[in-house]
Amino acid sequence: PGSWYSTVLWFPVLLVLRQINLFLSITYWPTKIFAKHAFGIEMDSGSGFWNVPLEKKKQTTIVFAFLMMLPGIAIASFTFLILLIFPLTTIPAFIYLVFILRWDKSPWTGDRQPFMRYWKMWRHFVNYFPCRLIKTHNLDPSEKYIFCYHPHGIISLGAFGNFATDATGFSRKFPGINLKLMTLEINFYIPFLRELWLWMGIVNCSKRACNTILQKGRGSSIMLVVGGAAESLESAPGTYRLNVNSRKGFVRVALDNGANLVPVLAFGENDAFSTHSFDEGSTGRWLQEEFKKRFGFATPIFYGRGFANKQFGLMPHRTPIIAVVGKPIKVPKLPAHLRGDKLRSTPEGRALVLEYHEKYIAALKALYDKYKNRWAINRCESLLLVGNQRKN
Repeated sequence: PGSWYSTVLWFPVLLVLRQINLFLSITYWPTKIFAKHAFGIEMDSGSGFWNVPLEKKKQTTIVFAFLMMLPGIAIASFTFLILLIFPLTTIPAFIYLVFILRWDKSPWTGDRQPFMRYWKMWRHFVNYFPCRLIKTHNLDPSEKYIFCYHPHGIISLGAFGNFATDATGFSRKFPGINLKLMTLEINFYIPFLRELWLWMGIVNCSKRACNTILQKGRGSSIMLVVGGAAESLESAPGTYRLNVNSRKGFVRVALDNGANLVPVLAFGENDAFSTHSFDEGSTGRWLQEEFKKRFGFATPIFYGRGFANKQFGLMPHRTPIIAVVGKPIKVPKLPAHLRGDKLRSTPEGRALVLEYHEKYIAALKALYDKYKNRWAINRCESLLLVGNQRKN
């Protein structure tokens, strides 16, 4: 039971969702036919969104709102274009555009106050799956860290729930660590939505942003989803295919800034959505790869559950996502002659990067081996490091 003001705030939201539920009831039969012929899935009629417990309604509402940020990109962009054209709003819209393109440095510096990160509503998001954050080692708040999240999944739900919000207790479990989750730079050119991401403490994943934040000193830390868009194309339930063998940029950033590497393995991230993957060399795979090259991201064909039925829809499955934070890998303080581009251009620099990349892979494999029989019981294959197809 919540407070009276919580009830007042939730009532209109749930009333709107009741109308959405009515719409879904009307579209049930066309959706059922599509699911059967496109994916071979038999849908049941479900119990109706309005008939589930109140807590589950709240969970579904928050996750649905998060997913709506994807179509929200187009809506926000179109709305801003209208404001820019409409005479009465042209000047303020133009000032806001200049603010985005020239004045606001917070996507690189992370200086925005992340007050939204601590909103209580995020507990409904993490309880939907549920998400859990497992601490295996203490982290010294006087050090700097790069948290490396695996796997990417479709949209990194576990990374958002566990590390962009405080709903699973990150600040309590790792006191003194000021963590910034990183995402694509293009997201911070989306009007209005960019402000929400910045107020969550999310920043862009450019090298400039990594260096700026890590150079702030004690406790300054970032989280990279190392596999990126390429890894999302490998996403499938029961699998752990990590695109890490060819990724060495995060190691160079760590060495250059004296930031320790922290492997994070999310068991269940790939189970949140069912997927249809195209074979290598197929036309579908080629289209996905081209889309990724042009826009910086891509996803496989995916589906989850519906508002009421469990068989088909665009809501993620209610499956646990367990993010295990491993033991940090201590990196050395670099001599001046190896800093910056020298890590890439000199034989000594490349050898050092390779050494710590191999140490990181070994730590990641050890983390998987330690917990796979506890939280990856339903896996359908072993850990696969994409690149040279090494299995563990």
